[in-house]
Amino acid sequence: MAALASPGSAEHLAAPSPAAVYTNEFLQRLSRMHVRGSLSLNWRNVGPRRPGFETQIQNEIYLADMYFGLEGPFIDGVPLQVEWHMPTAGQGSLQLYQLNFSYNRIEDFTFQFGQFLVPFSRYNELYRANDFLTVTRPLLYASPDSLDLVVRVNSPRPPVSVGYTDLGARATWYPPSKNPYLPSEITFFVVNGLGENNNRQRTFPNTDFLGIPGVPGNGSNIDFGHQNNNLADNNNYKSFGGRAVFSLGDVRFPWPVPEGILDVTGMNLGLAGMGGQYDLEGHLNYQTYAADLTFDYRGFNVSAEYVYGFNQFLSPLENFGAIALPVSMVKDFETNQGYFIQTSFPLIRKPPWGERVTGVLVFNQMFRRGPLLDLFLNQVISGTTFPSIQAEGAGAYRGSTHINKFTAALNYQLTDHFNFKTEYSYWTMGDASTRSLTSIGLVDIYQIAFAMAMGF
Repeated sequence: MAALASPGSAEHLAAPSPAAVYTNEFLQRLSRMHVRGSLSLNWRNVGPRRPGFETQIQNEIYLADMYFGLEGPFIDGVPLQVEWHMPTAGQGSLQLYQLNFSYNRIEDFTFQFGQFLVPFSRYNELYRANDFLTVTRPLLYASPDSLDLVVRVNSPRPPVSVGYTDLGARATWYPPSKNPYLPSEITFFVVNGLGENNNRQRTFPNTDFLGIPGVPGNGSNIDFGHQNNNLADNNNYKSFGGRAVFSLGDVRFPWPVPEGILDVTGMNLGLAGMGGQYDLEGHLNYQTYAADLTFDYRGFNVSAEYVYGFNQFLSPLENFGAIALPVSMVKDFETNQGYFIQTSFPLIRKPPWGERVTGVLVFNQMFRRGPLLDLFLNQVISGTTFPSIQAEGAGAYRGSTHINKFTAALNYQLTDHFNFKTEYSYWTMGDASTRSLTSIGLVDIYQIAFAMAMGF
């Protein structure tokens, strides 16, 4: 006679429910994902205190560069990335920043689909607060979250702000050859492209809005700061671009590498370009090209970038010192270009507390060539009040302006996740715009800033 099984034997253990199985599988997949994020608590003091504009910013404390996301193989063999951005101007509201998946089962190739970080240049990909050594960024990659750039009418503007993401697809090839004359990375991409600063777009069908908005009274220009983070294209045209990276020495590994974290020796050279049509009607074009170079030697680094941008725009016509009515739009073009050179060097390699103290010196120049526009304030056009409008005179006189920026900074790496930064920056504004009777906006600006950056 067979012995009776005890109540605690395996035969009497209840099988897990289907819900429990699915829950455990979901948690296991979730555990593969790596949590990433960053934020920077900043303090700044801008001078001179007078005259007005942003020079009234005294003892301001603010949060910037706030990102939070997950990345990893949530599905077997399919890397997934999702990231949100909390812009300072949005008062902490969440915006979808990246959402993409990759396919890398073909040797030496990676394909990416969705909303991703556009591989335009090295500094565009150093967007988190713990990726770069200074408090402010170079002029060419000014962020709307910080006072990286001071602008006036006719001032140069960065062709692409830092951390430009877009919706589309990209294909990257990593040649297996180690020949220094062959690129270590070649990327091609097609994306929706930059949009308009006034954010006109073809909306999805909705009973509340059945029309297509016309050109506003203040004209149309490119969204330099990429502050319109749309999840749909604003026109029928796509933007195409590519990037090639040449590497030599120890730095021949996946791009990009945050500044000042490794003692390596080598050199990188990157070349990139992109362009397309950006307005709703598809009449205005832009082209942007970049070249970047970095050289590392055991903690000493020299990096430089050059960016050239061309864009067309619409501006209201000015007639005898006033906006011509009815409003007539003039199509014109401008170029924005510039470069920066940055050196960083270890001041204290092994401090008593923390990991490293690094010094940074940066020189920036940015230029604009285009029609000389006049600034009008509080203009009412077709029932809409525009706080400021840049209008073009009938003569369409062209001119050049430029801004210089000097930066000296210290970066104290406390741990792998915390960096303390301090910086002094100086903008020369004497030739940043056209002269007026008062020239109140052409006073040089300086800023002292501190930041505590966290990244994980």
